Amino acid sequence: MSQAARALLVYGYEPSGHSAAAHAIEEAGLRAGLAFSSIEIAADHHPAAGLAVARGYHGLLRAAPGLYGAVYRSPWAREVLRAVRGAYLSLGGARRLREGVRRSGAAVVVCPQAAVAAVLAEARRRGDLDIPVVSVLTDYGVHPFWADPPADLILAPDGAAVDALAALGVPRARLRATGIPVHPAFDSLPSREEARRSLALPSAAPVALMSGGGKGLGGIDRAAAALLAASPRARLLVLCGANDRLRAALSSRREAGARLRVFGPQPPELVAAMMAAADVHVGKPGGLSAAESLAALLPMVLTLPLPGQEEANARRLLALGAAVDGGPPERAARIAATLLLDPAALLKLRAAASGAGRSGSAARAAAEIAGLLGASAGRLGISR
Repeated sequence: MSQAARALLVYGYEPSGHSAAAHAIEEAGLRAGLAFSSIEIAADHHPAAGLAVARGYHGLLRAAPGLYGAVYRSPWAREVLRAVRGAYLSLGGARRLREGVRRSGAAVVVCPQAAVAAVLAEARRRGDLDIPVVSVLTDYGVHPFWADPPADLILAPDGAAVDALAALGVPRARLRATGIPVHPAFDSLPSREEARRSLALPSAAPVALMSGGGKGLGGIDRAAAALLAASPRARLLVLCGANDRLRAALSSRREAGARLRVFGPQPPELVAAMMAAADVHVGKPGGLSAAESLAALLPMVLTLPLPGQEEANARRLLALGAAVDGGPPERAARIAATLLLDPAALLKLRAAASGAGRSGSAARAAAEIAGLLGASAGRLGISR
């Protein structure tokens, strides 16, 4: 396939689960010889609007999560957003999309964010885009946006999501169960012993991983203190993401000594090593966090999921038996401390994860995109 036959990755903003999924597909695709370009809507296409939407979204989640959940589930809200989408395309948005895609030289557009994917699929339906659109789900729940209208190809997390999309009217020929795309680093995890050596962790101590504070939504500082108090031998690794305030607060806890290690944004390879080293993961069930934990066979103790996507992810993990419901962060930490003393319970949770973990998910997604690239390249007269 020539360099001209390439995929354009379009996602909302960095950092997010959507951008992580896009980068995972890109990494897997590059290993398979595919060519990619990318657009971050918030920075590259609509910087002011993108920033306002991201801030508004996070602010609503912090201030009124119940209201966000009601909006997420509301058919009325979907009608409003459908009208906004149509107005955007009619008032110059379609032209900007066409020009952006043309400049990229792409033969297929790939999008892991529901609202943006809906805009692209609608532009495709109207004839404003003349190349295929691929939607990539990054949560286990299925929002009607993914079928309104459906893309040429939809990559779903599992068979249950495929069935849900089919029930919404998406032709099964457009659906593939490839898994939520996690970075290829999760396809070849180090052993527990190797991971602990690389992280300078004791081989025999219980180790917990904690995440979910990147957007300031979680009570992670209280949970960390509760876990360390309840499990005097435990080592705790805390992923704070870009939340510098949380990282500073946790780093000031000198009483924990070497038992507490705090991290800001980290490359996927290091996150994979942390999951391979840990015995349990305490955190919120974001789609990528859940998929990475499943790929690493790492049991989760779930802290209060946010309404909407996280609730759906929590239901899926609990139904699989790969996680336990922890409730508020401090209670979840104490439950995790109890699990660290119960190897049989941890083994049962790991076994459940082994039946559902989808290692190789990004590679499968890249293979499906490559297949579509081959077909579209032929239709567009591109040499391969």
